[in-house]
Amino acid sequence: MSKGHMIMLGGLMERHDASDVTFKGQDDLSKSIWPSIKRSPGGHRIATYLREQGYDVEVLDFWPAWTRLQLLQFFHQNIREDTLAIGLSSMFTLGQMGKDAHAKYKVIEMIQTMDYLKDLYPQVKFVGGAQNLSALTGYNLDYYVSGYGEYAIVELFKYFKGEFNTLTIQQKKIGGGTINLIDCQNDYPAFPMPNAAVKYEERDYIEPQEVLTLELARGCKFKCKFCSYPVLGVKGDYSRCADSLKEELLDNYTRWGVTNYTVSDETINDSPEKLAKHAKVIRELPFQPHLSGFVRADLLVNKPETWQDIYDMGLRSHYYGIETFHQPAGKIVGKGINTDKLKEGLLKVQDWFKNKEEGRGDFHCEISMIIGLPEETRETFLDGIEWLKTKFSGYSYAISPLYMANDKTPMMNHSSEFDRTWRESGIFHEMTNEEMGVDESELNPNTAQHAIDQLVKSNRLKWAHSTMNIWEAFKIFDEILNDEDLVENTRPGIFYYHRYLTTNKYTIDDIYTKQFSNEISDDVIHPINYNDIDDHTQFIQKYIFKKLSK
Repeated sequence: MSKGHMIMLGGLMERHDASDVTFKGQDDLSKSIWPSIKRSPGGHRIATYLREQGYDVEVLDFWPAWTRLQLLQFFHQNIREDTLAIGLSSMFTLGQMGKDAHAKYKVIEMIQTMDYLKDLYPQVKFVGGAQNLSALTGYNLDYYVSGYGEYAIVELFKYFKGEFNTLTIQQKKIGGGTINLIDCQNDYPAFPMPNAAVKYEERDYIEPQEVLTLELARGCKFKCKFCSYPVLGVKGDYSRCADSLKEELLDNYTRWGVTNYTVSDETINDSPEKLAKHAKVIRELPFQPHLSGFVRADLLVNKPETWQDIYDMGLRSHYYGIETFHQPAGKIVGKGINTDKLKEGLLKVQDWFKNKEEGRGDFHCEISMIIGLPEETRETFLDGIEWLKTKFSGYSYAISPLYMANDKTPMMNHSSEFDRTWRESGIFHEMTNEEMGVDESELNPNTAQHAIDQLVKSNRLKWAHSTMNIWEAFKIFDEILNDEDLVENTRPGIFYYHRYLTTNKYTIDDIYTKQFSNEISDDVIHPINYNDIDDHTQFIQKYIFKKLSK
């Protein structure tokens, strides 16, 4: 007999990210509703932990794609006398659903559906969980849980049942109202988490081609000044138990056939010991998993002895937060490696991972660059882009102007060091559009709207420093988006593999070997388009049919 029952809604796990350098001619999918064909890692992790504590939790994935009638049918079939809570796990805000009128209507429908369910089941508590509260505050919920929530949710359930508990609830004012906030990072820190496994159930209907999320560690040992990740500067070993990792990978393979994963760690290669530990158990598996995630390029370059462990783990898709190839700018934010050494090292990494004669060959990466770090100029930044185009081409690129929140709309949970200290730093100051000379006619009309939208958003600081301001950064960004030498030589972003694999349109081998093209050929990958969105929707509807028919 379970201690209690919960239904967990998961959704909004991805967005159309305008920082990605997209293939020329790709559909402007920001004007469509994103079905978010990605399982909820937080929702399934909380469900797993609660089951280990004796609760019965069922996860309902892709919930934004469900109609109100479908949701009502599911709740009618599954709400029980011992149902304690409805959970809502989200990564991105409601505004990421899309930009057109249809998307805005969908957002209104989602909010109204949540309110309707609350009225229909007043005996049940509605609880939202996310790393950042901005993903949840559009809903009228009973409780909001921010951060890693395993320990907090157990205390919350004890509170619901009238049992002894240590629950701490803060009253936080947001948008003219007050919410019940449970601050996990400060009151219930759940890091490290040696057994951070996710265990799926038959009623999740996992399919073999899906890309699931895997956690190898919590926390980042670094403190990059632009980063708003909550758990920074950790000391010691925050990695997970190797045996639990092996068990999770083997279980997902034997039960569902899954081999592809996105790793959620902020820096996978932060410790050679961690890599060796995980590589050892992965070598013992009867299959080869394929992992993708954040890899710190300077550590990779400086520690070639870790490359074999990284390759054997299946970590062959790397997201490099390079940010700049201008060393003075890199030093300011905590990435001060000599850039000539970095460039030479990246070429060696590429050659080593792609070396088929030595039994390797699989490799893909994505390069992240930030336009406008202090000390960066237009010339130094574009020099770095030129190196990518001529020496390190054919990959994915995520490029965006430096983001800083202004004082009027601070981050609801976590802010970067730049956000917190820009006034007293002596590095940044604020400028108006008039002072910067903002003129939309200086941008390409096909891509100008993004820059204009961003400049008028209230939560973006209109920063300036001695070598650049935000308007100059957006002009560089617009120029890059229209650079055919860059945009015609790209591939899928490493955190977006699920968009290409989940419907069986492509395989992981295709990701490693093929590039974007609009040509009709089996030797290319077609950039995601409206037909793919339709296929994603059909996949989700098949899942919904199974959930309602069980």
